[in-house]
Amino acid sequence: MSSPTSKVELESAPRQVLVLAARAADGLACAGVLDAHRKRGDRVRVVVFCGSADSSALRELLEGARALGVEDVRALGFVEGSLGARVDLCVAVKREIDEFAPQGIAVPSPLHPLADQRALAAACAAALALRDGPQLMLYRELPLASPDGIERAAGGALLESLRRRVPRDDPFAATAVISTWNKRQDVCANLDALRAQTRPFSDIVVVDNGSKDGTAQHIREHYPEVRLVVMPHSLYGACETFNIGFSSAVTPLIAILDDDVVLPPHWLEKTVERLRREPPTTAIVSGEVEEPGMPPGYLERPELLRERYMSTFRGCASLARSVALREAGYYDERLFIYGNERDLTCRLLNLGYRVLQYPEVRAFHKTPFGIKMGKRSLYYHARNAFLTQLKYAPLGSLARLPFLAVGKVLLRGERKEREGAVSDATGTIGIGKSVRETPGATWVLVRAAFSVLANLPYCWKHRRPVRSPDYSLPLD
Repeated sequence: MSSPTSKVELESAPRQVLVLAARAADGLACAGVLDAHRKRGDRVRVVVFCGSADSSALRELLEGARALGVEDVRALGFVEGSLGARVDLCVAVKREIDEFAPQGIAVPSPLHPLADQRALAAACAAALALRDGPQLMLYRELPLASPDGIERAAGGALLESLRRRVPRDDPFAATAVISTWNKRQDVCANLDALRAQTRPFSDIVVVDNGSKDGTAQHIREHYPEVRLVVMPHSLYGACETFNIGFSSAVTPLIAILDDDVVLPPHWLEKTVERLRREPPTTAIVSGEVEEPGMPPGYLERPELLRERYMSTFRGCASLARSVALREAGYYDERLFIYGNERDLTCRLLNLGYRVLQYPEVRAFHKTPFGIKMGKRSLYYHARNAFLTQLKYAPLGSLARLPFLAVGKVLLRGERKEREGAVSDATGTIGIGKSVRETPGATWVLVRAAFSVLANLPYCWKHRRPVRSPDYSLPLD
């Protein structure tokens, strides 16, 4: 995947070459290659994506290309600095490839320091996803001291990995959707694991909730294949940022991933294969999750090793059908954070869908076992559990809920939780401990209760009791 620099390489180089350049100034970055192809009498076309046809930079490119014997130069007129945000970039690249039918394509390195060039390389790889040929050749302007060979090898390997992505129109193509906030190292480990999947993702969407740790800039520089959405501030809830990611996906499947999860290489391949064997009414396949502090043997309990249809799913690592999520209305943004998976599942069950727990695939989640300690977590877990059941629990189950909350959550000991007394309602693990150890926990619960009362009209308006046999209270 490097430009031909020796006589041997030139002899094996393609005879019809398409050069893709983000800006006119980049079009001459591979002048040596253009000159070599001219001397052989090859057919060459240069396509410049940014800049108007009458710009001085393009005129300079035209003069330079003609001096090298290249007359076929085209300008598409995109705005400079916009390529990374254009959803139609891949379509434009594919159109140029289909029209010119090149044997080789010269593209910028996907490790190029400028965002437009990285976006163009990623779009080219996506346009050629899983197709044989044409040959890809990297070019970029490098300082004299730069280790050119290392750069080209790394860029070529990345471009090839991007090219392996499953086309978006494949019936089981998947988009990974990640919401992140101030977890740069974790989300990068997540993205590295996505690159290593045996079945590639067709697309990756990361919604950054106004991180202050350089997350967005680092992703732009090192993960050109990612479609990055940066929120203007950090006051959005996880429900809303995930919904933005869901609504931007254009593939039939969506992988719902926490930022601090790491998937094993076979995760997507195995989960897709399991979903293939399910009817279209199975909306979500949810894998098991390992977390720090999880008791030894917890995941080996018989009730956790069997496949089962559930009334919730693991929000940190699950694969969903896009059409089902869309029909159910995604997450309820009023919940803000926590408990949103069970709330969404209730709506899926009401629509006739099912959620399958598939323990054969496991992901590693860096968040410790049980709920996160602290006032914020306790407030939203307590509040949202009641909001969801007020909307969806049958009256008989709803009447039992306060007694179950006291007997099976507040008074449930850590020993029982660690022995696996809770199998599916993992969002309740640790609430009793949080109540006992969080300063001001009583006032937090009072605030949560007042919020539940304030939301009674909302819950009544959206009340749709679930009659599906898969439904159960989180505490049963």
